[in-house]
This record gives sequence, structure tokens and C-alpha cells, in this order.
Amino acid sequence: MHYALVDALILTGDGREHSNGAIEIFDGRIVKVGSSLSLPAVDEIVPLDGRVVMPGLIDLHTHLVGGDKALGQGDNALSYKMADPLAKAVLESVEAAAVTIQSGVTTVQDLGARDYLDIFLRNAQREGLITAPRILAAGAGVFVPGGHGSFWEPNRGVEGSVEAVRRVKELSLAGVDVIKVVSADGPEFSGDWTTVQSTPDEIEAAFCEARRLGKRTTAHAMGGEAMINVARGGAETIQHGWYLTEEACDWLVKADIHLVPTLGEVVDIVEQGPAPDMPWASDFGCERDGIFERISYAIQRGVKIAMGSDCGGVEAHFHGANADELVWYQECGLSSDAAIASATIEAARALRVDAQLGTIEEGKLADMLILRSDPRDNLRYVQDRLVGVIQGGEVVRDDAGILGGIKAKAITELAQKRLETISAAKWAAARSKDISGASVG
Repeated sequence: MHYALVDALILTGDGREHSNGAIEIFDGRIVKVGSSLSLPAVDEIVPLDGRVVMPGLIDLHTHLVGGDKALGQGDNALSYKMADPLAKAVLESVEAAAVTIQSGVTTVQDLGARDYLDIFLRNAQREGLITAPRILAAGAGVFVPGGHGSFWEPNRGVEGSVEAVRRVKELSLAGVDVIKVVSADGPEFSGDWTTVQSTPDEIEAAFCEARRLGKRTTAHAMGGEAMINVARGGAETIQHGWYLTEEACDWLVKADIHLVPTLGEVVDIVEQGPAPDMPWASDFGCERDGIFERISYAIQRGVKIAMGSDCGGVEAHFHGANADELVWYQECGLSSDAAIASATIEAARALRVDAQLGTIEEGKLADMLILRSDPRDNLRYVQDRLVGVIQGGEVVRDDAGILGGIKAKAITELAQKRLETISAAKWAAARSKDISGASVG
């Protein structure tokens, strides 16, 4: 479909803006963007009456297939669904994906799932079967025997470089997009959050093979030693970093690695964790200030921040709360523009998708949010005043009822494509029967 959004304040995602701006969109991509555009004949012109348009959010750490069961919650956790029937896990994950995109997150990196369900979700989204963010999937990742992450596939732990390479090949053959070293360090049931698990040799071997196979690389690393190990080994992004050190910050800056702090998880563990009886939640309250201080220090040292929420990572951190992350980054010292960039252009760069996503820019995919107010005035507006979500030019959410013309035509086009596919399949089956005398099914 060929349409235009006009009379909008456009925040491009990289600090630029266009007042009284317009965006021309054709076939899911942005054709033109700017103020006072001369628009060609289009199918639909949508006046936004001064509303704000910004890029769709990119979240570098989600668990659409539940949460993290290795942190001591026990068998009754609501999260990772390891004991649930597979069908139940699938259905709940489809709902989690729908909630996530409705909250304005149009692309995610999903960093751990049972039974490779994240890959199936990714493929279903690509085929138009479900409403979901675009998904970069990691499967169960690389972990040591009995270590953090081993609950996903208990018999797939690695010991040594050879097994690490084998594991990466196995994950790649399963179809993952990213190789995650799950257990660079704790947490442990003992309460030691910085116990190093994967060895430097295992990490380097895994990431070397990942690069050879063209996969992205990331790692769970809480403490300084593990962060240095994965930085040396070739991680493109590091997840959490709650107990980082000065030396670890130096490594991240030197290696141009993005840190994904997942601070919303910290807050929700403290504030929401006691309700579902997370055993260590009550003891975690004293950790919040120290974690925030360390992330603030990393920002001061020039460490690049990319947004990642870890929604679904524990049962207290709900899907749809992804954008809370921006508020906490601002508390740690990022400006409102920089916090927005962490979920737009910086996140896109960290995932190596910035040629397609991350800004409202000519030639890029039309992933956009429509807000009632400028989020730079209050970052909570990204969630609280969100009224529209567009992904690849298709309308996903339209609270204000202003995108109806686009939505109706987009749905009609999709239905038409499906009918054409069905007709083509029936024709092929009939043709096969004409030739062979019997249907081939």
C-alpha cells in the first residue's frame, strides 16, 4: 500500500526531528520523510494532528517463551514453562509476543527458550501467522553442565573448546540467529552472583565459530571477570553487567561493545518479586542502588547502552513492560534523546540491522510508533501515551482510530495474497492430477 502520515512531530530516533512533518510509505518502506514534503498521489493521507511519530522499539533481551527458572524460584515458577505441556507454552508465548508488539516493541532479540520455540515464533511472524515483533532467536544457547541455562537442555552442557564449537554448530543447524553464552557467570543458588562458569577458552571458541557461521554473539555476564572474558572472546553485546568493574568498562569501550543493562528487571524483582514468593526477592532490595550506581558509572565512562528488558526473565517482570527500561536509563544519566536512541538506532547497530531499522529514514522498514505527547518530556509517555503501532507499514495498533484507511486496505491486500496462494496451490494440484491421473495431495 502507498500512503502518507502528515502533520506530525517526527522523532527520527537518532536525535533529529521534523516539525509539521510527513512520512511517505510504500510497500512497507519509508520513501520520504521531512517537513513540508511534496507528496505524490497516494492511496491514503492520514493527518496526525500534531501527534508524535518515532521508530518502533528494539529490545535486545526478551524471553517470549517464559522466564528464567534458574534463579532459585523453584518448580512453581510462572516463568520458563519447563513443566508445562508444550501446547500451553506455545499459546502463552504467542500471547506474550502479541502483548510485546502492542507495547511498541517491533523487533526483539529473544535470548532463551525451551524446545526452540523462539525459532518457531520467529518463522510464524515472518509468514504472517501471528502478530509479533520481528524475532532474532537464540535457542537454548551455550552453557556449562549444570550451570545457568542448563534447565533448557540438561544434556547439552559444554566442557572445553571442542564441545563449545560442536554446540554452536548444533544451534546453527537448528536455525538460531544469535549465539548466546548463557553462563559466563552466575547467579548461583548460593547467592554468589559473579561466579565464573564458562572458561575464556570455551567462550572464545564458541564466538569464533559463531562469527564463522555469520551469527551474532552475546553473553550473560554479571560481574567484571566474566564481562572481560566475553569481551575478549568476541561478544558484540553483553547482557546485564550489574556488578561491572572499572576494568570491564574499559574493555567494553575499547572493543566497542554495547551493554544491555536490563534494569527494569532489577526494579521489578524488588517491587513485584515478593508477591509470587521469589525466594531471594526480599534480599535483593539492597542491591538496587548499587546496580544503578554501577550502570551510571559505565555511562560516564562512555560505554554504549542498548535497550534490553529481560521481560519474561523472571515471573515478576511482565511482558509489555519493556519501555520502562528507558526511564531507568535516564535515572542512570542518559539524556531523553540518548535513552530513546538506546532502543532505536543504538539497538539496531548492536544487532547489525541499522541499514533496515532504528530510524525513520528513507529506504528503511516502516516500523513506527504514534504517541499523543512528546516522550522527551517524560519517557513514560512511550508506553502511557502510545496510540498507534505500525510494523513494516502494517497497522498493529490504532487506539485513536486514525489509521482505519490503512488498516482496511492492508488487511484486504493480505487476504488477497492468501487467496492467490490458495488458488495457485489448487491449480498445481489439478494440473498434477491431469498429468498423473491421481492427486498428489
